[in-house]
Amino acid sequence: MPRATRLLQVDRKPENIAELEAGIAAGRTVDDWQMPKRAKPGDLVIWYAAGHQKFVALGWVDAIPTEVMEGPGPYRGPVAGMEPIEPGVDRKKVITDCGIDGGVESYQTVEEKFAASFLKSLGLSHFIPRLRLAQLCPTCHQVMPLTRRCDNCG
Repeated sequence: MPRATRLLQVDRKPENIAELEAGIAAGRTVDDWQMPKRAKPGDLVIWYAAGHQKFVALGWVDAIPTEVMEGPGPYRGPVAGMEPIEPGVDRKKVITDCGIDGGVESYQTVEEKFAASFLKSLGLSHFIPRLRLAQLCPTCHQVMPLTRRCDNCG
């Protein structure tokens, strides 16, 4: 079953931009990030920076999001493997290429039928096979290698 592509957004507030930059530097979110309830480990995450009108970073959902009662939510979860998308990709280019608009006010899930063209527009077509082939370990719910033998559970 294909994994999903999730769009998360960082707004114009300096503290939120700093949080994203700290996550990129650390390779994972410093604090959990607002995301869809149905996000699963192994889903690809793409960040859209509203203040720059660009797609700027990527990572992988690292755990099932939990419901939060305070702060941004209603669900938050960790993202691992964070790295910048350099240079950032302009929102208008992506809209023209595939119709995906990261400029909505919250997180989004890219429909499966648009995922490949979205990733190509971002210059990330090398992730397309991984989206199609990723499987989760039934025991620990982490992404398994293509060998179908979990690194965590054996």
